[in-house]
Amino acid sequence: MRGILAVTLQSMQNDMKRVDVVGANLANATTSGYKREMVIERPFVELMMQTASTAQNASTDESHPLMAQVMTDTRAGMLKATGQKLDLALGGNGYFEIQTNDGIAYTRQGNLQLDARGRLVTAQGYPVLGKAGEIFLKTSNPIIDENGNIRDGSLDHQGTATTDKVLAQIKVMTMKDSRALRKIGDGLIVANEQAEWTEASSPMIKQGHLENSNVSSMEEMVQLMQAMRHFESMQKVTQGYDEMLGTAIRKLGDI
Repeated sequence: MRGILAVTLQSMQNDMKRVDVVGANLANATTSGYKREMVIERPFVELMMQTASTAQNASTDESHPLMAQVMTDTRAGMLKATGQKLDLALGGNGYFEIQTNDGIAYTRQGNLQLDARGRLVTAQGYPVLGKAGEIFLKTSNPIIDENGNIRDGSLDHQGTATTDKVLAQIKVMTMKDSRALRKIGDGLIVANEQAEWTEASSPMIKQGHLENSNVSSMEEMVQLMQAMRHFESMQKVTQGYDEMLGTAIRKLGDI
């Protein structure tokens, strides 16, 4: 019976975590490049079997196998046209490589800009890295192709590009296992030391576009209602257990 109480209490905590995750998803439904998070919980029957198998071992931490895991949904969002030359969207599963104050990070938010030094930076001012390091531009209207090659967008009086020289190439990285990723805020993610990054051969960069969040407000509302109903059902199980335990104690007192 102690195992049943442990499962129900942990399930209620998992439901509270799910509500927090849904709230964060809804708050970022309009954030460019945002990837929704999901709470993955093991089936109730599986939890009961796991709890029963470890109940006799006092050294086993029963809470660990019951805890839900938060994972990121890496599916791409829809693209929207902005017409801005420094707005970039990724059609594949890659990430822009960013240099932050705490080291290398990655993002899919492509609302880029130029700082006072002419560096290509994120909205937070972090430099975007190219294959040769930081990217410096002399124009705010460059031409960027699908492979990330940046060319001068200056046109002559006839509308012809004045040069076809590649100024820099944006670096786009991909990772096989998205479970190694961790969000750190401002649309940035980092990976653990065991993560294996590879450079994307076909980054499919779309200039003048931004990637929408992959959050569906309708789906998140459904998740919210399911979490609340599941919490209520687990609460009833806990209350029933408490009442049954109280009854058993009273009967023992009468003996």
